[in-house]
Amino acid sequence: MDIISGKNVIKNISWLIFDKVFVLLIGLIVVVRIANYYGPTEYGLYQYALSINTLLGVIVLLADGRVIKKRYDAGNEGHIIYNTTVAKVFLSIVSLIIGIIILVIMGRDSKFNIIYFLLLLNNIVINLGFGFQNYFEYQLKSKNVVIASNIATIISSILQLIAISLDYSIVVIVFIIFSSSVLKLGILYTQFKRNYKFRIKTSIDFDIVGAIIRESIPLAIAAAASTIYHRIDQVMLGSMLGVSEVGIYSISNKMISVVAIAIGPLSVSVFPKMIDWYSSNRELYYKRYKAITSLSTWIYIIGTIFALLVAPLVFTRFLSDAYIQSLSLFRIHVLGTFFSYNAVMRTSHFTLTNNAHILMISQIISALSNIVLNYILIPYSGVYGAAVATVITQFMSMFLLNIFFKNGREVFWLQLKGLNPIYIIKLIKNYLI
Repeated sequence: MDIISGKNVIKNISWLIFDKVFVLLIGLIVVVRIANYYGPTEYGLYQYALSINTLLGVIVLLADGRVIKKRYDAGNEGHIIYNTTVAKVFLSIVSLIIGIIILVIMGRDSKFNIIYFLLLLNNIVINLGFGFQNYFEYQLKSKNVVIASNIATIISSILQLIAISLDYSIVVIVFIIFSSSVLKLGILYTQFKRNYKFRIKTSIDFDIVGAIIRESIPLAIAAAASTIYHRIDQVMLGSMLGVSEVGIYSISNKMISVVAIAIGPLSVSVFPKMIDWYSSNRELYYKRYKAITSLSTWIYIIGTIFALLVAPLVFTRFLSDAYIQSLSLFRIHVLGTFFSYNAVMRTSHFTLTNNAHILMISQIISALSNIVLNYILIPYSGVYGAAVATVITQFMSMFLLNIFFKNGREVFWLQLKGLNPIYIIKLIKNYLI
């Protein structure tokens, strides 16, 4: 890793982590206020609608960001960005249509219907800006995405707190969230036009759109299965027990996002360098793989010790007694986060080595296992059963199942070696040299 490139990666990771920390801190303040004010039932209704929408959103994963980044060449950026946006919006509209059909079949009350439909529209708005965001990430200029995200977050959070103080319905909260996505899109577009002078070529290239979708299929199925086993527990809790349990369970998930804060920034920022390392120096690539895996693993270990010490104070001081179970759920969920940190390089590696089928198969097995485990454990131990099912699934998905694939065994051993902190010392030493 040369000094300039290394600094760019670190700078990009820093901006993304800052964004995660800022959005999470603001978000937690607002979420706690919303959860306490509306109670587990109303808040659970919103989270139930959000979980179903998240599951529907897996369709959009058929245009994978890593696949798109591999296609950028000098002179074709505008063409790729435009067709990426076309692919994402088309898939979002398909998701919208399926979502409306499901809504009609469900036959819920008007409040749920409005929340649900606004969230469907929100998915389309978010994906309108995906091309800009993806290119900023590819260029290691996530600062621009962070600025757009933070401005929208601040305005949205202030408006949500005002809505609560005025005793507005939770529907208004969801409308504000939708409006903030529109604002973020506008800022993102302005930032893009200011930073890049090339023209966005407005012509649909069905060959590129088709190629992106075809190459994304294994990754999309893997990501979809991952989303299913992360969200299906809330949908099943809502169907089997009630929306109040969904509200309690979702608070633990929200707090877990604090523990998982470094995963996304690290993975997104390192991937462009992984492309270079893999194509130019395989020996260096595997050295960096072990070092970054070790770094990520130990970030988790140190961060989790701190999180478990602080969690009781946070849960008891800021949340009402109605959410008291969330603390125990958090302690279970945090165990599964280890595998997310330990496997931070896994998806990118399988993408580069054309082994995305390993992700696809292992995630499908994991998703099905999670559904079965939920059906067994939820009736037996309620929300705790759903949490245990998720942790078991994370262990299988991101670690254990690697060993059953010929090209996955090296990843299994690389992740196991990630427990050794000596690779972090070597990374720092090489960087300084």
